Amino acid sequence: MALIKNLDRVIRIDSLIHMRATGPPEEFARKLGIRRSTLFQWLQEMRHLDVDIRYSCSLQSYYFADDRRIIMNIKNILSEQEILATIH
Repeated sequence: MALIKNLDRVIRIDSLIHMRATGPPEEFARKLGIRRSTLFQWLQEMRHLDVDIRYSCSLQSYYFADDRRIIMNIKNILSEQEILATIH
């Protein structure tokens, strides 16, 4: 359950940043239902993944400084037999 909650949170973070609708850190954290310090930890982890997230004082929002986005996929892993069946 924690995994799903965290995936949902990452998707929400990406969406709010993409829309430039985060607000200041306190508001952003409130929108996510987390503490401000936890928000900073999440943002730092994303930056370690080379996601260029910045804050604009004039917009009062975080934004992506480049064209990168945070996209997460959950894929079914096919067995070797299923892969061979799709090839033939």
